[in-house]
Amino acid sequence: MHRFQSIIIFFSFLSIPLSFCEAINPAPVYHINCNPTITPQIDLQPKIYVTNSSASSIKFRDITMNFIQKIKSVATPQNYHSLKNNLKNALWEYRYHIAGTTIIGSYTVISALLFNDYYQMLQSATWARWKQECSFEDLCTMPQKELTHELLCAINKQYYHKDKPTDFAHPLMMFIHAIEREIKTCKRYLMIAKNIKRLHLIKIFPTDDAKINEVTQLLERTLFVKHLFLSWLAEYNIANN
Repeated sequence: MHRFQSIIIFFSFLSIPLSFCEAINPAPVYHINCNPTITPQIDLQPKIYVTNSSASSIKFRDITMNFIQKIKSVATPQNYHSLKNNLKNALWEYRYHIAGTTIIGSYTVISALLFNDYYQMLQSATWARWKQECSFEDLCTMPQKELTHELLCAINKQYYHKDKPTDFAHPLMMFIHAIEREIKTCKRYLMIAKNIKRLHLIKIFPTDDAKINEVTQLLERTLFVKHLFLSWLAEYNIANN
């Protein structure tokens, strides 16, 4: 019974949606007229235009307010205990349906995350597979200066700005974004997979010990590549300040 409760709690936590991107718009350009000519125009029959977004916001607000008013009208102090008991009875009556739906939904979400994260790390363009002809031990024994030079060449080749090929910062920023995303993906996969293994559920999910070990090694390589880049960046900042 204790293990079943632990599984339900584990599924409930891992079924929380993850996370989301922020769109960045270019800065507006303002044109200022130093000698403006003001011509007042008064419309005796003005027209009011409501955009789709404003109309949707107003409609959503009206629906929300109506819903709140209905709740307030129903949830009075007189029938509070009655509503509370009815809710408890409904939850108890449909407990198996709720538990089944939660388990199936959580299994689907977790399996999709495992599939997606593992597939992403299989791509040859990831930095975890940079110089994959060399083992991790070989990378650690190579001269760091030469290895860093090769890394910077690879970064510039993959992320150079086609319209601004002399832009020095663009490839570096793109690399930082990509390497952080890979590290986050590896850590999320390992966190989910290891918790599944700890609960002895690894046989019913699309993961196993071999995949866990593989992603662990990919994470080590990714962190090493990031270390090379940050070491060079620190030296570059010191030399130019």
